[in-house]
Amino acid sequence: MKKSVLITGVSGGIGLAVAEEFAKHGYNIVATYNRHKIASSLQKLCEKYNVKLTELKLDITNSKHVQTVFDQAFKDEVYLDCVVCNSGVSLGEKMLCDHSDEDIAVVIQTNLVGTIYCNREAIKHMLKQKHGNIVNISSIYGVNGGSCESVYSASKAGIIGLTKSLAKELAGSKIRVNTVAPEFVETNMTACFSQQEKDAIKRLGEMKILQPEDVATVVYSLASDGSELNGEVVFID
Repeated sequence: MKKSVLITGVSGGIGLAVAEEFAKHGYNIVATYNRHKIASSLQKLCEKYNVKLTELKLDITNSKHVQTVFDQAFKDEVYLDCVVCNSGVSLGEKMLCDHSDEDIAVVIQTNLVGTIYCNREAIKHMLKQKHGNIVNISSIYGVNGGSCESVYSASKAGIIGLTKSLAKELAGSKIRVNTVAPEFVETNMTACFSQQEKDAIKRLGEMKILQPEDVATVVYSLASDGSELNGEVVFID
């Protein structure tokens, strides 16, 4: 029996890399997207490894929509073992005093509230099936903070608090909850950084420049049967 994984935000760089990593290890993939379609390369990869790909549109800021999509996924998949909460947004570097109410609402609602919604719905089903694990995607900014990224940092710090609390809440239920905190990852979301800014990051040694595949490898290792980690924040640098 093949395991399945539900991954949010697969149209983005990290989400796509995570889906590809799980497909290579024989997982059926439930991939969600919102505004942008999922790359056709994922379908080809799933065909290569003989795994099923299900694509579902999901607005993680809408609690009812999250419930509907998760209900469908857990109903359709025989063995949905893992949920990876990857969807997120950044509005670029800006001082807090320059953020509008709308800016703040978008970041918090997408990154933090959306992740809470997804964790809640995943847990409902995992408690019934008495197994499962959740991997949330945070950021090094959620631990150390980022200058001119205060709202984004706050949202990612909230994900760490959520993860640690849920791991305690679900102790003994055979459901593990962990999070990863990567440093700078080259994706569409970080494309606003110029090459000069990236060079400065490397030169100052403040952060490493990572590829989405670096994150995907760690996410898969947390979800695998060989891992016993629970309530951990795994730094990727």
